[in-house]
Amino acid sequence: MRKAPMRRALVAEDNPAGRAAFEKLLGALGFTTLFAMDGREAIGLFIENADIAVILMDIRMPGLNGIKATQEIRLAGGPRGMKIPIIGITAADGAEVRRECLACGMNEVLVKPVDPRKLVAAIRALTP
Repeated sequence: MRKAPMRRALVAEDNPAGRAAFEKLLGALGFTTLFAMDGREAIGLFIENADIAVILMDIRMPGLNGIKATQEIRLAGGPRGMKIPIIGITAADGAEVRRECLACGMNEVLVKPVDPRKLVAAIRALTP
C-alpha cells in the first residue's frame, strides 16, 4: 500500500517556540514545514516552492509584517497567489484585527496561543 505524499506548509513565524509547536502539529496533519523569519522571506519561499498547500502567517514579525506579505503574495503571486490559503496568526484579539487580516487577503485568523482544534479545522476547511 502506498503512502500519500506529504503536503507542504509555509509558516511565517519568528518565535522559536511557536515554530516548534507549528511543526509538531502540522507534522501530525501530514505536512512538511518550511519556515520564514519574516514576511519578505515568506514571499521568497512561496515563489520558490510551487508545492506549498497552505501558509500560516504571523501578523507581527520584524521587517515585512504578515499583512504586507499577504498583500504581496496575493498581488504578485499570480493565480497561485490568489488561491493559496493563508491563515493569519496573531496575539492581538479583537474584531478590528480580524477585519484588517481578512481585508488584506487572509482566509482565516487565529489568536495565539493557537487552539490546535481551531487550526486543524481551518486547515481542513481551506485545503483539499
